[in-house]
Amino acid sequence: MANATKIGFRMVTHRFLPKIAQLTACGPVASLLSLCFLLGGCRVSRTDTHVTGPAIVFTSVPAVSRSDSLGDAAKLSTIKGRVIGARPGQQIVVYAHAIDGYGQWTWFVQPYVREPWTKIESDSRWRTSTHPGTQYAVLLVEPGFQPAWTTPLLPTQGVVSVAITQGWPPIWQSWWFPLVCIAAAAAGIFVAYSVWLFRATKTIRLRFEERLAERMRVAQELHDTLLQGVISASMQLDVAVDRMPADSPAQPALRHVLQIMGQVIDEGRNTLRGLRSSTESAPDVELAFIRIPKELGFDHKTAYRVVVEGTPRPLQAIVHDEVYSIGREALVNAFRHSGASSIEVELEYGVNGLKVLVRDNGCGIRPEMLRSGREGHWGLSGMRERAEKIGAKLKVMSGASAGTEVELFVPSHIVFRDPPSNGRWTWLPRPRLRIANHEAPK
Repeated sequence: MANATKIGFRMVTHRFLPKIAQLTACGPVASLLSLCFLLGGCRVSRTDTHVTGPAIVFTSVPAVSRSDSLGDAAKLSTIKGRVIGARPGQQIVVYAHAIDGYGQWTWFVQPYVREPWTKIESDSRWRTSTHPGTQYAVLLVEPGFQPAWTTPLLPTQGVVSVAITQGWPPIWQSWWFPLVCIAAAAAGIFVAYSVWLFRATKTIRLRFEERLAERMRVAQELHDTLLQGVISASMQLDVAVDRMPADSPAQPALRHVLQIMGQVIDEGRNTLRGLRSSTESAPDVELAFIRIPKELGFDHKTAYRVVVEGTPRPLQAIVHDEVYSIGREALVNAFRHSGASSIEVELEYGVNGLKVLVRDNGCGIRPEMLRSGREGHWGLSGMRERAEKIGAKLKVMSGASAGTEVELFVPSHIVFRDPPSNGRWTWLPRPRLRIANHEAPK
């Protein structure tokens, strides 16, 4: 008995462990598959010996389906193995365990009543056919043994050794097969999503680079042609006005024209600065939002602050400009139309992306205006178009006398130059909060 167990274990080890090691080296998915196959392939076998030495080893056992009719005479499968330590003249008798016509579990001799014997070959191997059964018993018997064609209990008289094994179920009926399917489906979905995300990110970055190059070209042409031309005309007009008599009636009008041209030049420079801001290395847009009230000439009667949560990270060049433009438009609307006493910008740098919140405690936006925008104005629609263009999500929430909140969210693979690492501790809350105040004077 002990010798047979050692021999069987040694055969399983030599046959399966090298394959399992190869599969394990392929990765965690392969390791899971190899483990499932190992567990699914483990069959309960039992070897009983009445004399020390002979042992029976199975090398192939038929598959058994739940839909099979046990003992079906129309279906035959092959069962084979080896006999260790058999003496000359000894033979093999095979039994299959199935339900008889009376509903009782019975051992049936295989393959037929008239052919109960299986010869042991010269290389110690044996092979025969069998009908379906839940278990198979192989008996090594002495010469002259007369097997019963059915028996509720396996015979012992004249039996040298007995080995019993379970029938192999088909792979799709093994307990681990659904788990493997689920794991494979999950791995496939993950790989497909990763490939899609990589391609989408690459496409977005190429578009950003093309837009950046185009903006730089437009900015250069505007600077070299239009702005320089206006500056030159302004300088010449200024010289002409200085040469005019002080009491000339046209001088005030020309001075007014010079003032307008100066404003146009300043606005043109600001526009060019915005077009070329993509080349700046500022890691966040906090300073840009802090400067907005001063650049737009708003007074300090409204309390204004910028809140930064998380660690600021450098943004993609084009996304930086679009985020700033959307936030700037929201702030312009808040300062000009809300009548708020407090306006706040919140920048949240998270693992999943960048969130920008612009909120005020003003009069709010009417529902019809929130849906279609103000007639003749394109602020809300322009913000939505900009957000859609960079793959961001924009929400505008407002209520009567409840203020307005504009929320912009840009995914990390779009907004950040180097997306935050999804390390093992990133789920822990580790905020870093900075507040820049621009309060109304007391």
